[in-house]
Parts: sequence; C-alpha cells; structure tokens
Amino acid sequence: MRRVMRVKFGLNCTPPRHVFKTQFAFTLAFPGGLRYAHCAVDGGPFAALTTPGAPGMTRQQLEQLSKAELIEIILQQQATILRQQALITQLQAAVAELQDQIRRLSQPAKNACNSSVPPSQTPKANRPRSRPEKKRGPKPGHEGRSRCRVQPDTVIECRPSTCEQCGADLPQTGGRLLGRSQVVELPPIQPLVVEARRYQTACPHCGRKQAGQYPPGCEPERVFGPRLEALVCYLHHVQHLSYERLTGLFCALFGLRLSQGALANILGRAADRLAGRAEAIREQVRTSPVIGSDETGARVDGRSHWQWVFNTPQASYHLITASRAGRVITDFIGEAGPEVWVSDCFSAQLQAPARARQLCHAHQLRDLQYAIEAERSRFAYGMQRLLRRAQRLAKQRPHLAAEQFAQQVRRIEAGCDELLCCPAGGREGRRLQRRYRKHRKALFTFLYRADVPPDNNACERALRKSVVHRKVSGGFRSQWGAEAFARMATVIETAAKRGEEALCVLTSLLTPGAPLLPLPQPP
Repeated sequence: MRRVMRVKFGLNCTPPRHVFKTQFAFTLAFPGGLRYAHCAVDGGPFAALTTPGAPGMTRQQLEQLSKAELIEIILQQQATILRQQALITQLQAAVAELQDQIRRLSQPAKNACNSSVPPSQTPKANRPRSRPEKKRGPKPGHEGRSRCRVQPDTVIECRPSTCEQCGADLPQTGGRLLGRSQVVELPPIQPLVVEARRYQTACPHCGRKQAGQYPPGCEPERVFGPRLEALVCYLHHVQHLSYERLTGLFCALFGLRLSQGALANILGRAADRLAGRAEAIREQVRTSPVIGSDETGARVDGRSHWQWVFNTPQASYHLITASRAGRVITDFIGEAGPEVWVSDCFSAQLQAPARARQLCHAHQLRDLQYAIEAERSRFAYGMQRLLRRAQRLAKQRPHLAAEQFAQQVRRIEAGCDELLCCPAGGREGRRLQRRYRKHRKALFTFLYRADVPPDNNACERALRKSVVHRKVSGGFRSQWGAEAFARMATVIETAAKRGEEALCVLTSLLTPGAPLLPLPQPP
C-alpha cells in the first residue's frame, strides 16, 4: 500500500539529505500559491502539498538554509499573509452582509400595529374556521328602532269599489280606518332654468332712462346657480367623485350635461370665493396656544408634493406645497409663537418654534411594539406600559384631586427616569431609548396642561379624507387644483368641527352677497 503524507516546505527548498532521500517526480501549481508534488522518499512514494512561505520546517532545517533562501521564504510568507488578509477582509464583509440579511429576514413584518405602515398596506389574516360562529344581528336586550311616521305630502285612499258577495257598488266615503302604510319616495329631479331679463324704462316725469340690475346669482358671467355649484364642490371634495363620475352622475340623476371643463371652472370660482374664509381660519389656527401638525404625500402635475395640516380643536388649515422642510412651518407661523407643538418625531416638525412640545404617543406605542416583537425588549415593554399608564391618568384628571393627580404624575416621571437610566438591550431598544433621552421633556406635557392631547390623531383624521381623495383621483393635474382642494378642505374640516353641515356651509359661502333666489315652484 502506498504511503501518503502531508508535509510543508518552502518554495525551492529541499530538506537535508540526511533527513530524507528525496527525489521529486513532478510538481503541480494551484491558484493561491499552493503546490502539489509527487515524490519518493526512501524508495516509498508520497504526496506533498506545499504552501510557499508557510512555517512548517523545524529549526534544524532552517539553520541549514542559506541567507538567500531564508529571505525568499520570508518574502513569500509576507505575500501570502497579505493575500490572506485581503481574503479575510472580503470574507468578513460577506459574513457581515449575510448576517445583516439574516437579521432583516428574521425581524417581524412591520404593519399598522407596530409601525407607521398604513392599514391599507397591512395584510389581513383570515378568520379561523375553528372558532364558533357568533349569532349575527342584534344582541339580546337590544331595543329595536324603526322609522317614525311623519305628516304625509300625498294621501291615497284605499277603498273597495264593489261588494265581493253581491257585486253592489260601495260608497267611497266614510268607513273604518284599518291601517296605514307610508313610503318615502323621491320625485323626478329636473334642473330649473331661471332667466333674468333686464329692462330699460324712461321716467314719465323727467324722461330719464334707467336700466334694471340683475339680482345676485344671475350675473351675465354666471352660468350655474350657487346651489348647483355648491353641490358640485360637495360631491367632488367631500364624496371624492372624479370629474368623469360627476358628469355621469349629473346626467343620470338630473338630466343635466356638464363638461369636465365646466366642472373645473365651477371648482375654480368656488375656491376663489372661499379664499377669504380660508385666510381667516389660517389666522385663527396660527395664533392658537396649542397646535398639532402632520403631513402626507400628494401628487401635483406629475411631481411629488406634500399636504400639511395645522390643527386645533376648533379649526384645521390645509396647505399643499412642494417642500417638506421646516421652513413650511416657519412661514405658516410667522411672528406668532405657539405654546405647545404636538407632532411626531419628524425632523421638520421638531423645528417648530414653540415653547414646549408633545410627542405623539400613538407613534411611540407602535414603535415600542415593534421592539417588543423583534427583540423582546424589556425597556420597550416597560416604556409602553408607562405611556399607557400616563394616558389613563390624563383621562382620570377630572375625577382626581389636584394633589392626588400631581402625586401620580411624579410617580410616572420617576418611572420614566428609571427606565432611561438603565441600559437597554437590542438595537431597536437602544434606538428608542436614545430618542426618549433626547426628547425627555416632550413625553408628558399633556399631564401638565389639560388642553394638550397625548397624541396627534386629530391631524391623522384631518388628513384621512385627503388621502382617500388622492387614491381616488390619482392627484392634481395643476397647481391651482391643489390650492383649490386645500381651501375646500380647510373650510369643510373647520365647519365639521363647529357642527355645521358641509353642503349648507358651501351653499351659503358661494352665494354672492344676497340670499338665494327663491326657486320657482312647479305647478
């Protein structure tokens, strides 16, 4: 049987003759400096795998080498070391990249419960079939409700005309009432054309000729009345109907043919009439002591824009611009200085010139939930419980004595300081801990002021209709369309907060300087 051995020699280096009687048969070179040699030692064959410059020789063997051979071995060892160091660096980078991919793939998916991903992009789980089906419909004890009868506009008398037994005619008056059935119906809706005729007359005494004036709402440049224009604005901005669907709706319901250009002109004129009201709302919002703000994406003329909302409990102001920078907030506030600014942790929002801030707890709770799911972070779990405890305390403020409420606030503040002092584990936990250390004073401002909310959900709700409009329409084709929508949203959102109905508000605001003309009654 052949004897196979692995020995390491230096390149061009032969062992001493008194150690081995070696005779090489052939040598093969491989990439990386490896060499395979087949040789015979003491008459017995073996295979030798050599690495240039690799330390495998004994001291006695090295002492018998010449200086030139030693220098050659050292130089080749240095070259090998450099190649191996470069290879190690590449392998370390590859390992780091693979580890990062493994970490990303092993993280839980982000959804609406643990991040700012909108609910529309969150996969919905199927309802388990094993769960027993609950009975649908009203629960036991629920009081039923039905439509109450009203004074009818038209009454139909239902009387029998002939006797079923003998065939005699029956009287069509009197009788005993057995029951009533009311049906609510819509009459056929047809547009009414109101024509105003302007005449010129001469005074019978002095002969001066005078001409009549058109009433408000019947100007020569006007084609549609304020009620129709208000309905167009309501359906487009509140019910989010596109131009194409609006033309089809007016044709099907009212028999009125409107072109898309006519609709655009109606919306443009309406936006111009609402400019004064929108500016008044802007002044009301910017001078408020507590302002909430948020922003969302918009598309204007094929380019990315941003729709901002500045919100108070009494009013909302919308603005669509091409920038998401902090100068938008600075330009809006101007010389006014709000006392508290409520927002998320977006950098532009944190640049608002306010005396105090309140971070949105809804955003923080979702971020903490992701840290819990991804890393089981104890810091995130404790901070999440603390924030929810603070929110419950704020709701109990009216029912607690001032001293008792202040004592609970001090306990929450102490608990927060304790959580921020202890080192957090995990990448997400450490990131959130650094955030809360930086914005420590903005965590519980709502506990010291009853007019400050703990979250920014009011701004989210104010932008929700705009997001629906963007998804339905796909964006705005012109800058004036975006400005018109922002004014409409400002007026309509503010009216809703005041308990006013959007269609009534639009009708009253679009009426030019006088009460609406009385509509002619059909005969």
